[in-house]
Amino acid sequence: MNTLLLIDSHALIHRFFHALPPLTTPSGEPIGAVYGLSVVLLKILREVQPTYAAAAFDRPEKTFRAEAFTAYKIHRPPAPNALITQFDRARETFRAFQIPIFEAPGFEADDIIGTLVAQFLTSPHLQIVILTGDFDLLQLVTDDRVVAEIITHGTSETKRYRETEVIEKYGLPPEKLSDYKGLVGDASDNIPG
Repeated sequence: MNTLLLIDSHALIHRFFHALPPLTTPSGEPIGAVYGLSVVLLKILREVQPTYAAAAFDRPEKTFRAEAFTAYKIHRPPAPNALITQFDRARETFRAFQIPIFEAPGFEADDIIGTLVAQFLTSPHLQIVILTGDFDLLQLVTDDRVVAEIITHGTSETKRYRETEVIEKYGLPPEKLSDYKGLVGDASDNIPG
């Protein structure tokens, strides 16, 4: 079976930036998030051995969600410059691995991953593996055809979520998670229930 690896780059870079000590290059450039991304990328490429891979990024422009709900993520402070500079380095890392990058103004990496999953879900003999640190993407899990590899600790410990694991965690199947979030809200995105 062929495998498509979809990488939630933005979520991973944020996670590693906050989880790792402030590593720098010899010239003093912040590099910790890129280091974390590289470690997990090497691990996943070795373990999954994907046939295809793609990296999704957020864009700095306002998203359609923020247009529809002005309080969306409003409580989040602006990204520090030490984090912003690492996004370009992360793009360079993906290019070095020959992994194409997908991003679009007005959309988040989640949206791009969801679109790619919808596009390739019906492809026969293809399993989709989503690499992320964001539990919101568990709503895309479908049987064993679409699974999520979630960072659980450090830079390389992950847990694979299939439908069974999603149901164990939430008591609901993946396709009901968006309804659940709509009812209970999501403090991380400043969405009331």
